[in-house]
Amino acid sequence: MSLKDILAIVTSEAANEPVIAFAEQLARQNSGRVTAALVNWEPNYAPVEGLAVDPLYGQLLEDARDHLRSEADKLKARLLQGEIGAVVESYLMDIGAAGSVLGLRARHADVSLVAKPTKLNADSVRAVLEAALFESGRPVIIVPPEWRPAPIGRRVLFAWKPTREAARALGDADDFIRAAEGVSVVTVDGKPSRGYGEQPGADITAHLAFRGAKAELFNLGSGGLTEADAILGQALAVGADLIVMGAYGRSRMSEFIFGGVTREVLKHATVPVLMSH
Repeated sequence: MSLKDILAIVTSEAANEPVIAFAEQLARQNSGRVTAALVNWEPNYAPVEGLAVDPLYGQLLEDARDHLRSEADKLKARLLQGEIGAVVESYLMDIGAAGSVLGLRARHADVSLVAKPTKLNADSVRAVLEAALFESGRPVIIVPPEWRPAPIGRRVLFAWKPTREAARALGDADDFIRAAEGVSVVTVDGKPSRGYGEQPGADITAHLAFRGAKAELFNLGSGGLTEADAILGQALAVGADLIVMGAYGRSRMSEFIFGGVTREVLKHATVPVLMSH
C-alpha cells in the first residue's frame, strides 16, 4: 500500500507540531500530499432547565468557533513554512461524534497521523485515535512528542503474532518494510503452534525476505517483562525508528480493564507506531 494521501488529525498547531512535521516528512518521502484536519470540541455544557437556548451555552459555542478559526490561521501559517503543499480542514463537533465524523474522513486517506495520548491530552487525543483506528479501515501512525524530523522507516520493528490485525498491519506497512535498511521481526514468548508454525516468526520472516525485505527474526522471551516492554526494549536495541503492529486483538473493554499490549505500547512508545485494526 502506497501511503501518499496523508491525513494529519490535530487539535492544536503548537501542541501537535511533531504530528505536522511527521506528515511533511512522510509526504516528502512518498511524493505525497498532506491534509491537516483541525478538530475542536463543542462545549460540554448542560443548559438550564426550561430555557430553549441557554445564552451561556451560545457564548461558549461562539468562543469554540473563534478558537477553531484562530488555530486554523496558525496552522495555515505553519504549513506555509514547509516545502509541502497542504490543505487545512476545520471540524467543530461534539466529542461523541468523533468516531462517525473523523472515521469517515479518514477512510478517504491512505493513512491517518495522530498524536500519542498523554495525561494532558488523554480524552481528546484518545477520541481522535479511536475514531481513526476503529472507524476508518485504514492504518494509523501514532506520533510521540519526542519525535524529531528524520527519515522514516530506515529500521522497522514488526511485532508479529499470527492474528488478523498483525497481518493487516504488515500489508499496510508494505512500503516501509520493503524500503527499510533492516526489518526486525519480533515475537515474544512465542510457542510452536498451528498459527506460529514450528519456529515462531520463521514463516512470516521468510515471506518478507521473498518480497525483498531485509528481515531478521528475533524470538524473545519476556524474562519477567510485559510483552509491550519486551517489544519496546528490542526497538531501542536495534535502533528502530518505526514500530509496526496490529491493534487490539481483543475487545477494547477488555484492554481497558486488564491492560494489554496495545495500551501499554501506546503509553510508553518513544518512536512512531503504525497500527492497524
